[in-house]
Amino acid sequence: SPDLFVEWSEHWRGKKGDIVQDEGQLYRSIHDVTDAGQNHKPSETPSMWTPIDTPFEEFPEWVQPLGVNDAYHIGDKVTHDGKRWVCSQADGAGNNTWTPGVYGWRSTLMSPRSPRKAPRRPRTGPRGAGGVTTTL
Repeated sequence: SPDLFVEWSEHWRGKKGDIVQDEGQLYRSIHDVTDAGQNHKPSETPSMWTPIDTPFEEFPEWVQPLGVNDAYHIGDKVTHDGKRWVCSQADGAGNNTWTPGVYGWRSTLMSPRSPRKAPRRPRTGPRGAGGVTTTL
């Protein structure tokens, strides 16, 4: 809920990653804000703030990163196009700006380490005989 976070103001100061609300929307700061010259209204400066869903949501809605400052990292979880995704690949600096389903994401419906196995064939022949029929 946005009500749990501080309302942004021109006097706000904080660190990269801090969350504020502005006009009912939550935003995560992309950089440290230590003086008035660095502090700009989140809804008007997407290069300095990333709009986010509530951080209490395990799979928040995916937002297109503008660059490395707000890129996703391996292990990040998102929802996109009605599916849940986990970031599985990133560039050498650990950043992923690709859309889920295009590159660097795996759907949570499939296990990341166990490839799908072919369905088992039904057993033929008598049980315990290894499929071999003998006559006496």
